[in-house]
Amino acid sequence: MTTLILTEKPRVAKRIAYILSKNAKQRKVGKLSYYTFELDGEEYEVVPAAGHLLELDYPDGKWIYPAIISPEELVLKDIESKKQFLRVIEKLGKKADRIIVATDLDTEGSSIALEIMRALGWEGGKTIYRMEFSSLNAEEIREAFRNLKPFDYPRANAGWSRRVLDLQWGANVSRGLTLSTRKKRWVKVLSSGRVQGPTLSLIVRREREIRNFVPRKYYVVTAVMEGERGRFEMKLSPPRGEEKIWRKEYAEMASKAVMGKSFKVKVRSRKVAVRPPPPFDGTSMQVEVSRITGLTPKQIADRSTGIAQQLYEAGLISYIGTESQKYPKNWKKEDFIKMVELIGNYSPLKEDADFVIQNMRDNPVEGRKDDPAHPTIHVVGTPDKLESKNHRRVYEIIARRNLATLSPDALIERISVEVSVDSFKFRANGASLLEEGWLRVYPYSKKDFSMPPVKNGDEVRCVDVKIEEKETQPPKRYTPVSIIKEMEKLGLGTKNTRVQILDILRERGYVEGKSFKPTPLGEAVAEVLEEYVPELTSPELTSELEEAMSKIERGELDHNEFLGDALSKLREIMKDFKEKEGFISEKLSKAVYKYRISQNVVGKCPKCGRDLLLKKSKYGYFVICSGYPDKCDVKYNLLPGEKILREQCKCGLPLVEGKVKTKSNKTLKYKRCLGNCEESPVRCAKCGGVMIPKKGRYGVYLQCKECGSVNFFKVRKH
Repeated sequence: MTTLILTEKPRVAKRIAYILSKNAKQRKVGKLSYYTFELDGEEYEVVPAAGHLLELDYPDGKWIYPAIISPEELVLKDIESKKQFLRVIEKLGKKADRIIVATDLDTEGSSIALEIMRALGWEGGKTIYRMEFSSLNAEEIREAFRNLKPFDYPRANAGWSRRVLDLQWGANVSRGLTLSTRKKRWVKVLSSGRVQGPTLSLIVRREREIRNFVPRKYYVVTAVMEGERGRFEMKLSPPRGEEKIWRKEYAEMASKAVMGKSFKVKVRSRKVAVRPPPPFDGTSMQVEVSRITGLTPKQIADRSTGIAQQLYEAGLISYIGTESQKYPKNWKKEDFIKMVELIGNYSPLKEDADFVIQNMRDNPVEGRKDDPAHPTIHVVGTPDKLESKNHRRVYEIIARRNLATLSPDALIERISVEVSVDSFKFRANGASLLEEGWLRVYPYSKKDFSMPPVKNGDEVRCVDVKIEEKETQPPKRYTPVSIIKEMEKLGLGTKNTRVQILDILRERGYVEGKSFKPTPLGEAVAEVLEEYVPELTSPELTSELEEAMSKIERGELDHNEFLGDALSKLREIMKDFKEKEGFISEKLSKAVYKYRISQNVVGKCPKCGRDLLLKKSKYGYFVICSGYPDKCDVKYNLLPGEKILREQCKCGLPLVEGKVKTKSNKTLKYKRCLGNCEESPVRCAKCGGVMIPKKGRYGVYLQCKECGSVNFFKVRKH
């Protein structure tokens, strides 16, 4: 008997093969590797996919809308760059008596397998099993191999339903936006989708809040008190029922009332036990690791290149796409001890692991969120060697979070100090850490524990008063982390798709900047959808669809019934869209024109204040003042491969990104000021001078204008 084991990625195929048999042999077809071994007289072949090998699409035909068709009419087409994977799987599958699916145990992983099974005609002709595992730990892989399950059709159908719905939703709305705009102005593609539309609308609504925000003055009154034990500061509380001190007169009256006088302070204190945070689910891991390290969610969790994904594939942590904050249901105390010992085998965490072993709580702290497929993210292996500093940091944060959930509560004493004079109240707060507990092993949550130097009944005297005038601030733009948190809260997308949606918004030119600032085009698309077809920006509708797909995964809803209802709803929405096409066309064509103009403006001229414009000649790109040459002579040339960034140097000019090749054939990226000013981020690694890009015989190179060093540089944060 021959068995084919299908994995989702090449690195996973290799790991599973060598776990199941140390004598596994690597075979090659072109650049693609698969693995063979013999076990108990049977032949096994382990072959990888590379994510989705087939693209779900409409049958060939005109690009029209509305175009809502039954799922059976859709076709699966080969993805050109992945054809070899499918051909090798097809060849090996022909001689296989049974198939074991070992793709990721989530809706996407199962739907990847389902698409391959259907494309190659395996259903009905072959016995198909499922290996269910949440980590690539050797013991867990062997256990999953020994206890094969029937193929998980409910989970696969949930993934399939998402693909069908996302395709038809995205295709119809994108065609509607594009074709309506083309009635007045040519545009390549304007896109939106089931999750993309509501997410863009969130970003645009936040921008409106910022734009329409009217700052309001308020006052902060700080009294400096002095007693026997030292000095400390107290803040004036706002009048009852008010959020802040809005009236200057009130601040001045309080200042006069307290200055130079002595008071007896009232001190209240209480001890508070602080429980550890729950272990990570996929989203909270992205958010917290990003907060601590500064890495983007994409750098952390991308399914191909993410650091946490690579730790999973190396068998060091469990599956990162989970929505659960609960450990495996069958774990006993010895399982938790084993996990802590694995962490302790990693030398930087040995002392912390020993502390947990000696002080382990009876039951781990867990969160409310659960996942039918996977437990929470937890350590399953000890690294011999990690690829980079960032891999170490991510592994340690996840390991420390696991340790924290098994550690004792922290004990904190909180105090409140109060002084009353006339009707004014001055307050100060503080806290002291009595017992570290879990804060010892998870230091990222430590705050500044400081206590005002005063006891209840002490006499203090006000020696100084400061009145500061401030203004209320508008809400901040969404960052990659804050928008992912908001998307999760509203039920938009999944832990695996949210980062992809944000990438699409950038690629389409709808948002720009490190934080998400909508472009004129992005604002126009959101406004058109909000005004004419508001269902397409409704988080509630998208959330309802996501919940329905979760029910399919749990076997509580038939996927055909769901798709019938959802596509009927889409048909109604697109009919309404078509009726309003003229209004949509008018608004979007103007926005496209405005956006194209804005894309050529890269900043302000340092000499005359006019717009700086990006231009192109047969010699390459350059930037000139809009008053050039009659009214201003400012001009900057870009070197081959350089591009203007939507970021500014401290001098006000835009930053430029480029790359150079070293003698060892490495490609290094740099970031410089367009005018190569003294604040330019690209600096000489030898003397710290500004590096100037130049065009040489073998391409672009950087030379220090101070010491002459070539291509020996660092890029400092700007």
